[in-house]
Amino acid sequence: MFTGVGGEVHSPAFPGKAKGFFNEGISPQLNRGYDMLGIPFLDSAFLRLFSPTTYDDRIDRLNYFVTSSMLTFFAILVSAKQYVGSPIQCWMPMEFKGGWEQYAEDYCFIQNTYWVHFDEPVPDDVGDRRSAEIGYYQWVPIVLALQALMFFIPSWIWKTLHKQSGIDLDTIVKEAKSMRAARSEERKEEVTKLAAFVEESLEMGDRRAQYHLLCLNFGRSLGSYVSVLYIFVKLLYVLNIFTQFVILNNFLGTDYNLWGFQTLRDLWEGREWLDSGVFPRVTMCDFKVRRLANIHRYSVQCVLMINMFNEKIYLFIWFWFLFVAISTLLNFLYCFATMLISSYRERTAAVLLSTYKLDEESRMDTSIVRRFVHNALKPDGILLLRFVDMHAGGMAARDLCAQLFHDFYVSLESHYPRTGDGQTTKSTSPGIDEGFTEAPYNSDKLTAPLMQPDYVGPPKSKQI
Repeated sequence: MFTGVGGEVHSPAFPGKAKGFFNEGISPQLNRGYDMLGIPFLDSAFLRLFSPTTYDDRIDRLNYFVTSSMLTFFAILVSAKQYVGSPIQCWMPMEFKGGWEQYAEDYCFIQNTYWVHFDEPVPDDVGDRRSAEIGYYQWVPIVLALQALMFFIPSWIWKTLHKQSGIDLDTIVKEAKSMRAARSEERKEEVTKLAAFVEESLEMGDRRAQYHLLCLNFGRSLGSYVSVLYIFVKLLYVLNIFTQFVILNNFLGTDYNLWGFQTLRDLWEGREWLDSGVFPRVTMCDFKVRRLANIHRYSVQCVLMINMFNEKIYLFIWFWFLFVAISTLLNFLYCFATMLISSYRERTAAVLLSTYKLDEESRMDTSIVRRFVHNALKPDGILLLRFVDMHAGGMAARDLCAQLFHDFYVSLESHYPRTGDGQTTKSTSPGIDEGFTEAPYNSDKLTAPLMQPDYVGPPKSKQI
């Protein structure tokens, strides 16, 4: 049984191994880097939030880890150019000396500059100049940081809510990974212990259903809370990536829905920023200077060198988002089909049990596998085996699934023992129709095709 102390989960199968996993799998150099922060609780919190986990897939890490890290790097790069380098330089009148020139450049960078085509005259109306203003370049680092945070939010939801299921995914996957280095006899023993741990976890997930009153209580009684939550998080990733395209178009002020392809087309046709006005390098700036009782208005021409970096960065980001969007959408559809459609779950279990030799004399093998999938593993168990397969390898997943099926099959045989002629006899002891637990026996369930035992009645007496 599990015992929870301070939010930690313990199991008799793995004493002392349910905690302290957050630093495993991380290089000593990286751990020392976190320890160098020197702030209580910040090291472990930072590592828990931002390090890759063992209960996700490659597309999840592509979103919350790779893309978030990339956007954060770009935000730091642009910030360094803006606040450390010289993001703008303006052509000043001759009477501007020293501090005047620096003041004008700082003012023009803080206030919005406006872009006018070189073949067109500068408009005299102030309203026309304001309509041509370019106001996004000052906000590029902040917007990039917010976009990185948006990619991380679904992962935070997944890490926070999946713990309510009672299934310690992190411990199970890491124990499965540790079995790869074990010897043959030790491996069998570890597989047996891990299978018992998984069985207890799946049972606990069902038992905890009646003690939770949260609004996100969906699927617990059906053994699908973790699976439905995981699909929901996948959907959040899909919605997030398509929201990113809307943010890009509105932030850059472009009318192109496919801005990346249109930009490449403009470059291919020789149509640069001088014609398109997107990320212009040369802009105009208006400012006023008070001298005694008079106010003098100046219009200067400025060079936005930061836009040269912004154009290349956003062009790369747009195509990267396109790649992430296609990958995330396909991954969502695949996970939805394989975890929520029963036939795909049965196929997944059949593949994992391909090396397990079933009883050839039994005519119930197919129905037993179906009962194993629907009553014992359920969607959460299938998802758990998928994580083991992805992070610990296919051999560990097959061994674990085979041991789980063996335990289920042995328990089934104990309640439906065979006679000498290969038939089964009906048992009055509690059955296992509810999975690995010993639930009260319900004879009505035998009428269903899925639960029908291979029982043909008592043998007929021969007449002499």
